[in-house]
Amino acid sequence: MSNRAPNSRAYIPFIVFAFMFVYVIYGLIKVQIIDQSKHKVFFNELMGRSTYTKGLRGTIYSSDGTKLAWSERVPTLVVKSYTADDEKILRKYITDDQLAILKNTGSVEITWEQAFLLQSLKYNIVLKEVRKSYGFLYHLVGSINKDGEGMSGLEYVYNEVLKGRFAVSYGIKSPGGGFEQGVIEGIGENGLDLETTINFQLQKYTYDLLTQLASPSVIIVSKVKTGDILAMVSYPAPEVDLNNLDPVTWDKLLNDPLNPLLNRAISSVYPPGSTFKVITAIAELLYGDIGSVNCGGIYYYRDSKGRITGKYKDWHLPGHGLVDLKKALRVSCNVYFYNAALDVGVDKIVEVAKAFYFDQKTGIKIPGEVAGTLPTPQWKEEALNEKWYPGDTILYGIGQGFLSVTPIQMLFLYNTIANKGLYVAPRLALNEEIQTKQVELKISEGQWDIIIDGLEQVTTVQGSAANGGTAASSFKGFPIVVAGKTGTAQTHSGSPHAWFIGFAPSRNPEYSVLVLIENGESGGHYAAPIARKVFDFMYQNGFFNKNNEEKKKGE
Repeated sequence: MSNRAPNSRAYIPFIVFAFMFVYVIYGLIKVQIIDQSKHKVFFNELMGRSTYTKGLRGTIYSSDGTKLAWSERVPTLVVKSYTADDEKILRKYITDDQLAILKNTGSVEITWEQAFLLQSLKYNIVLKEVRKSYGFLYHLVGSINKDGEGMSGLEYVYNEVLKGRFAVSYGIKSPGGGFEQGVIEGIGENGLDLETTINFQLQKYTYDLLTQLASPSVIIVSKVKTGDILAMVSYPAPEVDLNNLDPVTWDKLLNDPLNPLLNRAISSVYPPGSTFKVITAIAELLYGDIGSVNCGGIYYYRDSKGRITGKYKDWHLPGHGLVDLKKALRVSCNVYFYNAALDVGVDKIVEVAKAFYFDQKTGIKIPGEVAGTLPTPQWKEEALNEKWYPGDTILYGIGQGFLSVTPIQMLFLYNTIANKGLYVAPRLALNEEIQTKQVELKISEGQWDIIIDGLEQVTTVQGSAANGGTAASSFKGFPIVVAGKTGTAQTHSGSPHAWFIGFAPSRNPEYSVLVLIENGESGGHYAAPIARKVFDFMYQNGFFNKNNEEKKKGE
């Protein structure tokens, strides 16, 4: 029997096995205990699910409580890979029109009943925010884009206030892909609501009036003392809601020759015609001394040598007889204002117009406002390379020539007269601060009374064309005294534009109304009757304080 030493190689497998066993145990301990938190985070990232939800956009309200623009959650069927089997199934539950949209876009709005049925068949239903409004409100309210951001109107100006806020929800999925546990539940915060100064009832009524007229036109109604816009209608307006508009309809609107997308109240300029005569009248009161003028129907301008070099007609060719400033406003005597313009000169007319902020935008808070042109001799030299002639001043006095304005500028000129020199800026949202500034002219109480009395006579003194107020027949019988002015503004082509602007009650003003009818021919015959209908509607629907009823002069 030999005494040979054991072979050391026999222990090698045991050593390797032991090492591997220890390594595996160490690895398990490291993964499950030492590095547990790190691997859990990684696992959760693989199995986690994040979803984003956005709150609804805030609602825009009228002052009388009607929704002008609002958002709704609408169920939407989403099918990423559309198959023949899908078509067989879906034909049973959705319409052919819906099916066509689904094929073209991969998603389609459906009813809640359809959503319930299709969700039970495991189809993907998502809730989509849909913004809604009225087409005829587009110029005020505006619209949003596909990302839910305001593009125009109040939607644009107050976008940050109105839009909803995002929130995130996070959950852990099971290994099979099913939802296992919610960790963070986020609910998107809705945007804030906006209350406007617009009275929906009045806005709808005035738009319907212009729809019946069927001519490009504008109506604006405001509160004189606060600048609140109660109605602002530009006709035509789009007949469809511009939110989520299809490309074909959008192209039709862009190419419509009547330009329904244009807000004529703030973005179009016009010659003001006789509505501008109040500026010439104030300039005459402050700086002139012509007193009365004998109107024979034609004004002959004579040069320094006495030669007749210009012939300017009155709108009433038989003439108005002896005319002072009040009567000139009442009958809208051109001959008087030709004389007054030359009496004070172009520089004083411009000075008064600028004092009433006529060379500036009103600052109404919706995009697209433009300023008109307040011409001066320097402006003409720079723009046309021509000198200023006496004939330019003559036409300036009656609101013609190179002068152009926006309807909103004209309304707030008359509001400033109604407030006897206090300019109150236009306001569309009730949370806006009321902004005022004073006209820097020394106009006495007696001079204000002359202007306002002349404007009262426009609507109250009945009579012939030579003596009666140019809007008196339209306002006959109205229980509140309206101070106003008609205008028939000549254009370079087509019929004259028809204007009427007035405020009431004349001595304690509450509301003002502007009517402009493009190529409407006569302010007295066409714009004033429309304005009377607006005043009637407001009176009958309780807008006016009945204690402000005034007995009409001359009746």
